[in-house]
Amino acid sequence: MAAVQRDRVRTGLALRDPLAWHDVVEVVETAEQTGYEALFLPEIRARETFSTLAGLAGVTSTLKLGTGVVTIVARKPAITAMAAATVHDLSGGRMILGLGSGPAEPGALDRLRTYLTTVSTILAGERVEGEQQFRLALAPGPTPVPIWIAALGPKAMRLAGEVADGVLLNWCPPERVVFARGRIREGAEAAGRDPADVTVAVYVRACIEHDEDVALPALAAAAAQYASYPAYRRQFEAVGLGAEAAAAARALAEGLPQTAPEALVRAVCLLGDADEAGRGLQAYRDAGADLPVVYPVPALEPTSSIMGTLFGLAPRPAVES
Repeated sequence: MAAVQRDRVRTGLALRDPLAWHDVVEVVETAEQTGYEALFLPEIRARETFSTLAGLAGVTSTLKLGTGVVTIVARKPAITAMAAATVHDLSGGRMILGLGSGPAEPGALDRLRTYLTTVSTILAGERVEGEQQFRLALAPGPTPVPIWIAALGPKAMRLAGEVADGVLLNWCPPERVVFARGRIREGAEAAGRDPADVTVAVYVRACIEHDEDVALPALAAAAAQYASYPAYRRQFEAVGLGAEAAAAARALAEGLPQTAPEALVRAVCLLGDADEAGRGLQAYRDAGADLPVVYPVPALEPTSSIMGTLFGLAPRPAVES
């Protein structure tokens, strides 16, 4: 029986590098034209995330626009809610608010729960009480702003199941998605929610280059940076990559991050040709990810490298035999 084309598979894109604005616009417009569902902007030491998304709302029409993520220590809940409501309004309801707890310290997840609840209340047009009473004057749109949280450990995953609309996983192999699904289900069922109401997204670093000797050092350097962070080291240890992560952290400390173990890179990143990397991305879907998010790590010239990865992993129509 001939193959029948169906809807495109769901794929997101993350954009971290502080490219020139005209290059950012070109990348984002291309992502929309090639079928990517959502764009996520991590907040790093470059452009402010909400204002960047507001600018991109004007050059896109279907692409969902997400913070990926902003930490709760960076802004008061009212400011975050106003910023999210502004982007949601300007984009015609395409905002996704991704939140992170910030430093992994005692009480961080409790503060994230309280922060999320407060922001959600404000976005619903309700008054929040407390030290500073606040009510958003901008009327809520016809669709609410979904709130997703970043989650590395099981407690954060359960919290997502209890209170969030989605979860963003990061720097993990596909089997971690299976684990996360289980913890999300536990949290959702404990809160009387349907686990299917929680979107599971996962960032997947990728570099599609003809020469793996070009892609591998770039991905290794990125892996080494994150392996040096205690929270990510714990996650790498939890998935059996503790020794590789320790070696990657040492490589970074020695000023040679590009020499981080290849085994670590291949376990959590995508490289090779587009077909090989596409199979790797599909493995995350097969493990239960609703929205794999391609996270380009550039090699050589940043914009052209990002575009190559974007095209190489662009969503293709699903097929049914």
